[in-house]
Amino acid sequence: MSSISGHSDASIRPLGVFYDTECDRFRASFGDVAFSFHHRLADNPLFSLPRLAVAAERMIHAGIGNRFSVRAGAYDVDKPYVKEMERPKSLSAFEELRDSALFIKLSNVNEADRDYDDLCQEVVADTEALLGHEILGGVTMVHLSMFIAAPHLVTPYHIDHDANFLCQITGEKDVYLFDPHDRELLPTDEIERFYLGETNAARYREQYQPRGRCFRLVPGVGVHHPPLAPHWVRNGSDISISASIHICARDLDRRAHVHQMNRILRKSGLHPRPPEQSPLVDSIKASGLEWLGKSNPTSSRDLIYSGVERLTHGLNRVRSVASKARNWAHLPQVRPPH
Repeated sequence: MSSISGHSDASIRPLGVFYDTECDRFRASFGDVAFSFHHRLADNPLFSLPRLAVAAERMIHAGIGNRFSVRAGAYDVDKPYVKEMERPKSLSAFEELRDSALFIKLSNVNEADRDYDDLCQEVVADTEALLGHEILGGVTMVHLSMFIAAPHLVTPYHIDHDANFLCQITGEKDVYLFDPHDRELLPTDEIERFYLGETNAARYREQYQPRGRCFRLVPGVGVHHPPLAPHWVRNGSDISISASIHICARDLDRRAHVHQMNRILRKSGLHPRPPEQSPLVDSIKASGLEWLGKSNPTSSRDLIYSGVERLTHGLNRVRSVASKARNWAHLPQVRPPH
């Protein structure tokens, strides 16, 4: 049975994934501050290399093979992944990890394999049991991604929208996490550009490296990433397998929409309020993009970006029509014949 340190509430059920978790620290830190935890996934057969290869094959057959990616590994913190680093998809990549310096990612693997989806729901249940309430206004989407990497590779510096639990399965790695509230390290401009689709908007600055916290992950140990917390990762001397459970929540999605609308307003020469200064203003900004977004989102990208993409597409069409109208107005007028 799981033990929950630092809390005596007998109503909390035994946890399925987390254990030896300090409830008070979890409640104070979740979604705001990085912290380490223990998990039971390291011995789970779902995360063996042969089983993960089966999951990749199921993703291909389910029509989401684009979420199974094989890349040449990176060794630099400040050089983000680019499309050119991707390799042809092949299940043989799972057998070539050590000799080929490959990085394999299975995104949203739970969409093609129910076993992983059940695990995601168990993590959400554990989290809400520890919090004593629903997650950040209610979960809008949860998915599991797998990172399988050759020794010594680096995951370059970046930010993510969601709250997530990174669980180490095999091998070791150092995870460097930074404060998502530090606007010197993570300026508002970078957050807004990220939410307009610039994946690599967050820029690594070596002078701020001492502000990061290093979490050493070994099998059975994980780290909670708060939303938008900048981070980078260095693998140890063996093949690394990590499971990342990403949780999108209503409060986070609405804050993302506020950042998007602020970026659009800023481009128009206005000076919008930052998120979380006025609940009413935030609600007005977010509601418009929620209304424009897909009514039945099937991915976290749909949740966050479909509304702003439709809005910017519409604005671009209006600008195009206005530009053509101005050009037409300046054409010499031809008098009709008498």
